[in-house]
Amino acid sequence: NSLETLELARMHAYECDKDLEQLTKDEEAYEDATTRDPEYFQPSPDGQKDEGDVLGQGSPGLIFDSVLTNPEEGLKFNQQKKAAQKE
Repeated sequence: NSLETLELARMHAYECDKDLEQLTKDEEAYEDATTRDPEYFQPSPDGQKDEGDVLGQGSPGLIFDSVLTNPEEGLKFNQQKKAAQKE
């Protein structure tokens, strides 16, 4: 019984020692784990990087063709849009 109380006290101390950032991260992880469909993409466990992750932005795809990651593509798009409006 005293060992169980000691273990409970250690768990309590560990939880009370967390800062706001860690509490928020834990809450988001819990919400994600309880609401995410098991057939949907599952996040990697903490400390492991996804093999397809590039520059922390996920797997290559349309995100790399966006105007946020390639501003020159946004400029080209706006120029084509203006040229199409003139015609």
